[in-house]
Amino acid sequence: MRFSVTSMACSSLILGGLLSPVVAETSQERVALSLSGPGCVSQRPSIVEALVRIPGVNHVDVESVPDHALVDVAQPGVTPESLAAAAHGVASSGGQCSVALMKSCISAAPSPPHP
Repeated sequence: MRFSVTSMACSSLILGGLLSPVVAETSQERVALSLSGPGCVSQRPSIVEALVRIPGVNHVDVESVPDHALVDVAQPGVTPESLAAAAHGVASSGGQCSVALMKSCISAAPSPPHP
């Protein structure tokens, strides 16, 4: 009797696990923005604040890479151009800071074979 109760409990847990909906992990993208000009250091807190207010932005890092903002995005509707525009709007209001979207030079394509 005890075995059948344990067996039923395990079976219902397994069945429940199989039938429960699976939530896919949200993919995350990192966008790099270049911050250039003497006014950017003082504008960094305002730039970070403007970017984190955008729905879908998970994190903004302005410390890891000098003169850059690394923006982690987990929502497909957020474009790199919209992030650059939001940062530029704040940076240009403070003067002497420009924001540019960085394009990656790293390709996922395989290297050509060497002779």
